[in-house]
Amino acid sequence: MGYRLRMTLAFAVLSVASVVVFTLLFLSSSYHELKADRIASVERMTSCLAGNIYWDMHAGDTHRVDEALSRFARGVPGTKPPVVLVLNETSDIYASTADDAGAGAARQDEGAKALGSSLRLISGQLEDDAILTTTLESAAGFISAARVERDGEQLGSVFVDYPLAALDDHFIALFRTAVLWSLLLLPVLLALGWLMGRHLARPIDRLRHCMQRVGAGDLDIDCQAIRSKDEIGVLARGFEEMLAGLREKRLMEEEMRRTERLVAVGQLAAGVAHEINNPLGGLLNAVSTFKRHGHDPRVAEKTVDLLERGLRQIQTTVSALLVQARVESHPLAPADLQDLQTLIGTEVKSKGIQLDWSCGLTHQVPLPSSAVRQVLMNLLLNAIQATPNGGRVTMTCVPQSRHLELRVQDEGPGIAREEIDRLFQPFYSGTGGHGLGLWVTYQTISQLGGSIEVHDAEDAGKGSGAVIEVRLPYSREERSARDQRPAESAIPEQQPQEVLT
Repeated sequence: MGYRLRMTLAFAVLSVASVVVFTLLFLSSSYHELKADRIASVERMTSCLAGNIYWDMHAGDTHRVDEALSRFARGVPGTKPPVVLVLNETSDIYASTADDAGAGAARQDEGAKALGSSLRLISGQLEDDAILTTTLESAAGFISAARVERDGEQLGSVFVDYPLAALDDHFIALFRTAVLWSLLLLPVLLALGWLMGRHLARPIDRLRHCMQRVGAGDLDIDCQAIRSKDEIGVLARGFEEMLAGLREKRLMEEEMRRTERLVAVGQLAAGVAHEINNPLGGLLNAVSTFKRHGHDPRVAEKTVDLLERGLRQIQTTVSALLVQARVESHPLAPADLQDLQTLIGTEVKSKGIQLDWSCGLTHQVPLPSSAVRQVLMNLLLNAIQATPNGGRVTMTCVPQSRHLELRVQDEGPGIAREEIDRLFQPFYSGTGGHGLGLWVTYQTISQLGGSIEVHDAEDAGKGSGAVIEVRLPYSREERSARDQRPAESAIPEQQPQEVLT
């Protein structure tokens, strides 16, 4: 049930209740006013009757007194005529409208029956010389009494017993009039209630419409049509403030998305520059060698082959960093790994580092050569950068039946446990570098379905520095199975980190 309909029904119920209560109050007030008016009227008529029958009672003409009483009873308004009783100075019934033909004793019994104890009570009030006219009310009606006297000579008393039933017709007519006016007024009140409910519900409907539009994602809607100062206006202003905050939040989110896109572009550009710069050093070194010894055909052939592999590695790196499909290259051969010694030779000689190279690969394995060369070059360059001058870097390559194991160890300061969690995050570097080499390495290993373990050599009892072990599966089925495994998010205590994708 809608708010407008509920307000209309509530106002209708309130209107009906108000009309009923107003009608009852009106009828009650009118009845009491009618009763008071009738008492005053009968009291005046009784006083007049007492004065009119004085001379008839003084002359002893009971017939004229009876006629006067009959005319009085017929003249009093009401559906039921009142009982009129005249007592003489000895309190005997002189005349009565209760029985016009009975004897004196019979009249006295009839009067006593009609008035009862109320007659004795009101008679006692008339014994006071200061009271000429009085009225006594009862549940069934009221009795008006007046003394029949003139010039201090009292001949008797007149009593008029007026029943309340005589007011029934007048009250019923008043009730019908009140009900008729109530029925005529009720539709008007209901129509006013409907109009008022519609007027009061209109700002709430507007606010509801605005909320629905905002819930649908439309933050450009104008909800400033409500300008009242009541609670609904306060609610509308609060909603407008909330809407303004949502608009500001949307602008901030759009700005953040633009910033994130720019940051992503910057990361991509930095990654491309970093990964291309690594093989370029080796290629330039090969070109320099070719310039000095290019006359030897074997040196020329080896240099061209080295340049081709280096350029294909750059192509693979660019494709991977641009999140393209996996670029397939020829299977990994022993010559692909031997070229890396030439590519990193300049960095090894510049720091006087001893490179221990132990590779058991003697035949091709089903792994993309460019991706594996990229992983191993990044690990070796990071190890060379972490190792002090004159130190040692060890590279071990062990082909297994279903995977290839690569292990690189340096003699640097090692890696703290708290830094291992952040080691593969982009732009994080513990040696002052770009922080992209290990991140790209992790992405490439994940793409190949492999795993990488990093731990401190001293904790493992293998000397000083850091040890990084990589495991790359041969088959596509094993790579897919690894891709479906959840990556570990925590590093157990005293255990190396292993990330599986």
